Amino acid sequence: MHTLSYGQTVYSGHVYDVATQQPIQGAEINWVNNGQTTPTNFAGDFMLKSGANELLDYQFFHNAIFWKESANTEVRITSLDGRSILKVKVFGTDYLIPPLRKGMYVLSLHQGNSTRSYKIMSDASETIKVDKRGIFHFQPTGTSSFDTLIVHKEGYYDREIVTPSRSQKLQIAMLSGDYQNLKYFGELISPLAFEAISNKPSRSNLGDVQEVKIIYDRNTSKIYYMNSKRYELHYTFSSEVLGYDKGHGLFNLTQYRENPERYLYMGSIHYYKGINTYVLQFVSAIEMSCAQIEELYGKIIQTSFLTRENFKFYPNKTEWENCLTVPLVTSEELHAGQLYQGLNLAANYGYIKKVSSTQIPTTYLSRRDIVVTDGVPNDLPVVAGIITSELQTPLSHINVLSHSRNTPNMALRGAWDNETLNSLEGQLVYLQVKGDAYELRTAALHEATEFWATREPQDTVFLDKNTIYNELIDLQNADYTFVNRIGGKAANFSELLNITGPAIPTPEGAFAIPFHFYDAHVKKYGIDIWIESLLLDHQFQANAAYRQQLLEQVRDSIINSPLDPQLVSLVNSKINFFAEFEAIRFRSSTNAEDLEDFSGAGLYDSYSAKNGHKTKTIENAIRKVWASLWNWRAYEERSYFKIDHLSCAMGILVHRSFPDEDANGVLVTKNLYNFNPGFTISVQYKEHSIVFPEPGVLHDQMILFTWSVDPSEEFMLEYLSHSNVAQLKGKRVMTDSEIFQLGRYAKATKRHFYYNVPHNCDCTYDDFGVDIEFKVDSDVSPRKIYIKQARLYK
Repeated sequence: MHTLSYGQTVYSGHVYDVATQQPIQGAEINWVNNGQTTPTNFAGDFMLKSGANELLDYQFFHNAIFWKESANTEVRITSLDGRSILKVKVFGTDYLIPPLRKGMYVLSLHQGNSTRSYKIMSDASETIKVDKRGIFHFQPTGTSSFDTLIVHKEGYYDREIVTPSRSQKLQIAMLSGDYQNLKYFGELISPLAFEAISNKPSRSNLGDVQEVKIIYDRNTSKIYYMNSKRYELHYTFSSEVLGYDKGHGLFNLTQYRENPERYLYMGSIHYYKGINTYVLQFVSAIEMSCAQIEELYGKIIQTSFLTRENFKFYPNKTEWENCLTVPLVTSEELHAGQLYQGLNLAANYGYIKKVSSTQIPTTYLSRRDIVVTDGVPNDLPVVAGIITSELQTPLSHINVLSHSRNTPNMALRGAWDNETLNSLEGQLVYLQVKGDAYELRTAALHEATEFWATREPQDTVFLDKNTIYNELIDLQNADYTFVNRIGGKAANFSELLNITGPAIPTPEGAFAIPFHFYDAHVKKYGIDIWIESLLLDHQFQANAAYRQQLLEQVRDSIINSPLDPQLVSLVNSKINFFAEFEAIRFRSSTNAEDLEDFSGAGLYDSYSAKNGHKTKTIENAIRKVWASLWNWRAYEERSYFKIDHLSCAMGILVHRSFPDEDANGVLVTKNLYNFNPGFTISVQYKEHSIVFPEPGVLHDQMILFTWSVDPSEEFMLEYLSHSNVAQLKGKRVMTDSEIFQLGRYAKATKRHFYYNVPHNCDCTYDDFGVDIEFKVDSDVSPRKIYIKQARLYK
């Protein structure tokens, strides 16, 4: 045994303001165990003697503890967040600590009224390492088993400092309740300090998340926790506070990329309230190796209240996914903790109406209803707004609809059982959806009526319809002006074929069936006269159930009426009697679809014909597509937008089918989350849908920035979420090189539609949006990207 010593415990130290680094005079330091109090002097210094019973000194060897004389000793081990791991009473002179899981713990030894505490580390074997410097960053809640100093000063937040029962000198930073012109903290001492300087992230898809931007100066080994309420950019802070004077352009070139002039590491810490976790993140523009990330992560741990248990790293670039020396967090974990999601940021008035997602297809919903539902419906008629209890995807079908209608759409976990929403059911309310929050209040009818009168379409819209052209149309010879004879989808497809540099890969064998054949079909059987009479029928206009029933009869009449054999012969000749492809896709293309002011997304139906199939025939596919012009929701949507129904007609876009694609996705040629120029991309594995996502299924969602700090690179890629489809086994749906190639096609498409296709977007090129649907397929040739649709996105 070693010789053990006895002695009185003495605490001395210095108290200072964490922001100004100036000493704090008159702060009261109280030692919890005996209630003694002492103030700091003019220099912020203090000294406090314990005066308690002396505790035997301890020695450690591997996982054994030894002390000099037999005594009743209570041994306690807790996790760093205060959870009890072990509590045992021992009489004797030694104790063997049982094996612990790998990690950091607090060991407390109690004899009489005295306590001694140590920070220990287990390697999951029988070796325990003891940190005899004490526990400086651990702050348990409500535990009196540790020696704790309470520091109090009026105007500052109290601090609790857990200390080992031995003499030492402490440096104690305190956080003021009111900072004027605060620029940064040099250390982050508590969650309150984080809150004091945090701001909403610039990206709008994160929900209830707070951000603190950070800069680490490697030359001085000093870290700056920026006041992110005051500084939105790392460059602005570096210029105004750190004295960087070489301009923004050179700052980006030298401090975001690895080079001899680089000395700053920049990132941000996001606090995800839903999972109570702080997350280190970087913008995709920055170059950081795993070793550099580990260095910065360690510096943050050293200078903040954060620990490896509550501080993670999110790898939003592919090359960072292997940085395993720091604790990682997955997009699925972040998604699981997200409580709120503002999708279509808009406002409206309406009556709260709760409808289960399974009952939506059979429930009449009016344009004055704000629907609260327990899932994410695949479809929804025109309503005043929607609140789902499940999170959505920004390019999901109901959000595209909400965007087109300019109605609020949000997700709120637990919305179905939310007390506030339940108490407002049936009442007229005002709902405003914002990026990080929402406003919901009761409303008066007069203010709602006034709002509806200014926001909803008022004038009847008559569409141009040409039914004379009676030949199948080779789309290489068409353009946007053909919208009045083949519809918006087919006309926009023809524009894809007109793009040069690079040529856009589109599905093979494409052509269009013009309006003439639909028009001739409904006239031949008198269906057109019937439709005209229905539109004049008061009961049809006033009774939703009656209207829905008769529209179904119209569709049945179109489907059950024999098709012109000449049209079947023309189509068979055009597809060469299925010689090249076993399945052909017949896609709806109306003049009330894929327009700039009316997307018509999901209103109409598409069908496939298969070689030799008894029911999936060319005749059935064509008639079913035509009939979908009179889908219930298509009719309701057109009515809301005041589109004259008799001016509508159905054409068909035809091309080869994709029976087993490798991936499917949607790209919008705008950054939907912040001001940085880029494309928003959602892609999913095989047949898993982007626009009709399954509950709990995530997809690869990313921003492809159309600029780079590296002059040799065309793009920068940042992942917002990763697909959790089990078959992928954690891999990405598409490779980075495939995403970059998709980006080149999207750039060419955006450029062509902006400069060559008429539009009324009063916007810059960066803000101009095209909605692009794509497939990745390896059925016909080596894995290949196909662009299958493009339409203007406002």
